[in-house]
Amino acid sequence: MTQLFLPGGWRRVAAFVVLCVACVGGAILYLLNALDRVNLAGKPMPAPVSVFPPDSKAPSAESGARSPKAEQSVPLPKRADATAPERKLATASSAKNPGPAPSLLFRITSLGETYGQMGQTNLLAPDQLTVVSPLRCERLHFAAGRGVCLTAERRMLATYGAVVFDRKFQPRHQLRLSGVPSRARTDPDGRHAAITVFAAGHSYADTSFSTLTTFVDLDSGLTMVENMEQFAVAREGEPFQAVDFNFWGVTFARGGNRFYATLATGGRIYLIEGDLAGRRAKVVRAGIECPALSPDNTRIAFKKRTGGVMSAVSWRISVLDLRTMREWELAETRSVDDQVEWLDNTSILYSLSAATSGTPVTNVWTVAADGSGAPRLLVPGAYSPVVVH
Repeated sequence: MTQLFLPGGWRRVAAFVVLCVACVGGAILYLLNALDRVNLAGKPMPAPVSVFPPDSKAPSAESGARSPKAEQSVPLPKRADATAPERKLATASSAKNPGPAPSLLFRITSLGETYGQMGQTNLLAPDQLTVVSPLRCERLHFAAGRGVCLTAERRMLATYGAVVFDRKFQPRHQLRLSGVPSRARTDPDGRHAAITVFAAGHSYADTSFSTLTTFVDLDSGLTMVENMEQFAVAREGEPFQAVDFNFWGVTFARGGNRFYATLATGGRIYLIEGDLAGRRAKVVRAGIECPALSPDNTRIAFKKRTGGVMSAVSWRISVLDLRTMREWELAETRSVDDQVEWLDNTSILYSLSAATSGTPVTNVWTVAADGSGAPRLLVPGAYSPVVVH
């Protein structure tokens, strides 16, 4: 004990105290930094960094001026074909004033700092890419000034959520999700959205997967329907019920109340037509998975299961005419295991991996909806495309 009062002892005690203070301070700084990076429900999201859809206006002087450094533009990767035109960077003026042409929102999958962020490109100049928002989305959709971005924080314990954003890409509401994000669709009027997550499993190919599909009011951010399994389903005029019902792939008709979706039960897949207000649905046809309703509400694009038993399972993009119930396959012969999007009433958008294996990079392609022509690469390094008018 007497050694503590010697000069050398005091120096050792002082050094020990300084070391302890440094360790505690470092731990506190690390914790604050980690909390700052995690956007939990109820905490503010970072402000968007650049562009606005063609149908919106830049903020007025009252809303605050944006710093030129806030805008960020990055080039797209080159196409595989040697004849592709040279890429150009989107300028600040072209980003803020993209003109009357519709644009395309999507998740950036090009490797780099912007991976997972929302991107936007003018459909008249798809060789340009402008980063839209720091929001990082697993899946996204947008219509009539409202959008939804499904998020994932994969740390020691993965957490999932959804961010409702407006036409200026400002976050308005945040929701927690109870499973891995899978599908998202807003209705054409921007009033509500359908969100599907995996409650169990990570793929529709899993035999034991389970989904949860909810409907959200985009204005209030409140859940309208917690689980689509609450809907009353009819088949051929009779009640249709089973304990293994799974719903996903919602697509809305004009007006937002009527919708189509996938119902899986007993190893079979059905196309259903739903009534959101009435909380009911009816079976329309078997074998239609991940429907996407055309802008004119007359046809459904879907993925058609092919192969199996003696060969690998694959999915062929097909179209169903709702008036005649005639269906046909499109010119894309590669397997597209996803819910596609309509570019317009004549063309389909979809994503495919940039390589057969070993890469998270995907590209957005387009193909004619009548079965003619050939697939065309539209936007490299992109996923979950949605047209913004």
